Formats: sequence, structure tokens, C-alpha cells
Amino acid sequence: MLRSIRTGAVLIGVSVIVVAVLALSAASSTHGPPTGVCVDAAAPPFRYDSVVVFAFENRTWNDVGLGFGQGMPYLHELGRQCAYFTDWTEARTDQNSLSQYVAQITGANQDATVDDCTPSATCSTQAESIFSQLRLGNRLAVNYVEGATKPCSASGNAAKHIPALYLWSADDRAACGVQVRPLREFNPERLPAFAFITPNLCNDGHDCDDRTVDRWAQAHVGPVLATRAYRAGRVAVFIWYDEDRPVPNLWLTKSAHAGPITLNGAGYAGTLRAWQSMLGLSCLGNGCQAPVMRVAANA
Repeated sequence: MLRSIRTGAVLIGVSVIVVAVLALSAASSTHGPPTGVCVDAAAPPFRYDSVVVFAFENRTWNDVGLGFGQGMPYLHELGRQCAYFTDWTEARTDQNSLSQYVAQITGANQDATVDDCTPSATCSTQAESIFSQLRLGNRLAVNYVEGATKPCSASGNAAKHIPALYLWSADDRAACGVQVRPLREFNPERLPAFAFITPNLCNDGHDCDDRTVDRWAQAHVGPVLATRAYRAGRVAVFIWYDEDRPVPNLWLTKSAHAGPITLNGAGYAGTLRAWQSMLGLSCLGNGCQAPVMRVAANA
């Protein structure tokens, strides 16, 4: 009898502990990002193991508020802690999504990738890209696609938001199954050298509101920032928006300055140059003449 009572007490005690832990986990998952995401250290690392880019759609700073306003509480908190450029310009102000996405990974406008055309021999580029640079060095770059269920596919998403589908050299085509993967395979604890993440048309803000984007960002950006690798300064994370000007952006590294940065010429080319510098790659296209945004952000 006494043994039964003690066993019951132990079970009750364990249950209480489990419930408490679950409650704390639930609470932390609904609150903002952890503190210390960016701490403005004396100097950033020379190289990073991984660069992770989260792509969103159809907003300017005028729409969301400079640094992200209170209507997007998760991104607002990241903007309060980390760096962003006040006037960031995409590749082609006269074009829609596709031109911006492809230029972002190649460093220059590609004449055939216009008007959001479907990937094909005539709507594509054979230009060198950050994907081909890493592949040549036996390092992995992956465009993760929300909604896709198989490799090298735009199913459940929009091809115009999946830039790696438009890389059309023979080597790129052969690597498409490796370079374009379903988002369900993305693992913050096992990152490739470069990850470009394409949410679906709702979660990227194309078809849905800012609150939806903010919740999605908390659910997907948050786990990367919580990794030991990010905390150790080995991973850099970017919030990247498509279209118009001034384009929202966030630079998330352990060393990044907090708050707004004004830099003439800030935009797509300088951002690609920063990603390449972080990964030990040479510049491409217009990135070679672009402002050194990485230094300005202390990233």
C-alpha cells in the first residue's frame, strides 16, 4: 500500500513537471524571438558555414513600416535587434518577380528571364550563379520550395519565385534535382552552404496579409536562429523581399549592427556580394562594383 502511494506520488510529480515544460514550450513558441539575436560584436567572422535566405513578396518599407512595424511583431523585434538598409533596390524596377529572383543569384539582369515566363530553353539563363559557384567547390546550395513534393518542381508554388529552376547550363540542369528540393527537407540543424527558401504564395505575402507572413517567419526563421551554429556565429540569415523600392530587408548575424543603415547603392548586387563574401566566393556581375554592404552592416 505504501509503495503504491509513493509510486502514485512520483507519477503525479512527473506529470506536473511534464505539463510545466510543455506550458513553457508553448509560451515560448507564441512569443517573439529570443534576445541576443544580433549583439553588435567587435568584428564579424571572416567566413560563415551557411547563409540562409527567406524570400517574401510585394511589400516596400512604406507598406510594412521601416524596420517592420508593430503589425508584424516577430519581424519587428528582429528589426529592433538587427541590421536593415533603409533604401534597398531590386534589379529591375520595370519588371516583376522573375527578373528580381534570377538577378539576385546571378548578380545581373538576365535578358531572357522577364515577364514571369515559365522555365524553358528560351526562358532561362546559363549565367554563373551562387549555386554553380558552390557546386564547383563541392558545396551544396539548395532552393527549398514550400508546397513541392518532389525535386526540381514548382508544384504547389510559383516557378517565378524559384530562381534555381531558371539556371539552364548543362551542369545546372543535371543538378536541378539536388538544387531544388521540397521545403519539408529543410533542417536548421543540417544546413547546406546556401539555402534560398521560397514560401508558398500565401505565406510569402503574395496572396495573404502581413500577419500571415509574420507567423510563418516566426515558425521557420526562429528555429534557425535558435541553433547552436547561429549562436556560435557560423550562420547568417537574411530576410529578402521582392519588388519595388525601398525593399524590406533584414541582416541577421550575431555581429550585426542594430537598426537602420543608409548606404548609397544598397540593393540586390551588394547583397549577393555579401553572401558570396561570407561563403568565400568571388563576386559575380554587378556585385563586383556594388557597395560593400557586409561591412556597413558589420555582418
